[in-house]
Amino acid sequence: MLTDSTNVRAWLIWGVASLFVVYNYMQQVVPGVIATDLARDFHVNAAALGGLAAWFFYAYALLQIPVGLAVDRFGPRWPLTLAIAIATVGGFGFSVAGSAGWAGFARLVIGAGAAFSFIACLKLVVHWFAPDRFATLAGMTNTAGMIGAAAGAPLAVLANHTGWHGATLLLAALGVVILVLALLFVRDNTAMNRQRGEVSGLGAALREVLCSRDTWLNALYATAISISFVAFGALWGPPYIAKTYEVDTPAANGVVAMLFLGAIAGSLFFGWCSDVVRSRRLPMIAAAMGGLFTLAAILYLPELPLGLLRLLLALLGFFCSANIISYAVATDIRASSCAGLALGFLNSCYYAGSALSQPLIGWLLDRRCPAGLAALQPADYRFAFTSVLVLLAVAFAAVLLLPETHPNKR
Repeated sequence: MLTDSTNVRAWLIWGVASLFVVYNYMQQVVPGVIATDLARDFHVNAAALGGLAAWFFYAYALLQIPVGLAVDRFGPRWPLTLAIAIATVGGFGFSVAGSAGWAGFARLVIGAGAAFSFIACLKLVVHWFAPDRFATLAGMTNTAGMIGAAAGAPLAVLANHTGWHGATLLLAALGVVILVLALLFVRDNTAMNRQRGEVSGLGAALREVLCSRDTWLNALYATAISISFVAFGALWGPPYIAKTYEVDTPAANGVVAMLFLGAIAGSLFFGWCSDVVRSRRLPMIAAAMGGLFTLAAILYLPELPLGLLRLLLALLGFFCSANIISYAVATDIRASSCAGLALGFLNSCYYAGSALSQPLIGWLLDRRCPAGLAALQPADYRFAFTSVLVLLAVAFAAVLLLPETHPNKR
């Protein structure tokens, strides 16, 4: 029997696991924070810089289905603990990188460890909380991630004082703290442990997932609506803001942080809203439409004041955080005993799209302006960011085709 959601132990376990989600998102945005420094020290162009940052997402995307199978088979505790150790080792490796190749390999290792963060945390939610609280807790977990992503501004200040090597070294040290907390407090639910023996036919379940039209539509929605966070927020937004408004890197990261602050509110709202109105589809439709119009305003309204841009970025983050409902849809489709598999497939698609988006934007920038990162103009960035707008339109189309999956509406 699942522990009641008010249980202190359950909240402590979720809290520690969510710290690794925070760490995951901090590592995602680090390349954007220090993009100029990396391009200078490693002598790389925009496409190569996007590729370096994307190694994190390649590992993350490729491991999502194996991660889902692992937490279903062994429970989330030990896979999560080992993953924190791996990500921490990768973080230390990145902090001392002296070449683009070494930095890319370190990003790959960080991504391999971080790949467990979100799925393992949600699997712990399945273990320790009542099913009708899943969307709300998933929203809270995503909020933890957005808090980590919004740390770009203080990380930029830290990098200005310590250099990018010092800032990433301190970030790696945070992984050690989270590892110790996980060893002390994270536990599997013994009642759910017994269900592992009942999980059979994982190959058949995987085939069922891959052949499901609704699963693919849900994954397409989650991927397309989330690209703003990765392509704009995690890498290319800060240099665009710095060039457009002639501000320094910490100030530009402070503006972009509004995207993630908006997502904090949105993650809480959309998870709660889906549980309260007992609908997955309606909030997802509203969010896709809102995100589409908001990004169009950001890109195409002329000479936006910086204050209005901050507001619009917060709105964009708010709407795009409805991706969190897709995780509830995934668990609606699959039984709780195979929730890790369903979540792993969804995250695999999401991070595959994320991995491709950063070098895609870099490639579009290089095509538009081959002279290099320093020569890019605001119009070049807007040209490249149009691809993100197209993906928001794809998300809207996908959710229109997705049926309602809430248990009380099926």
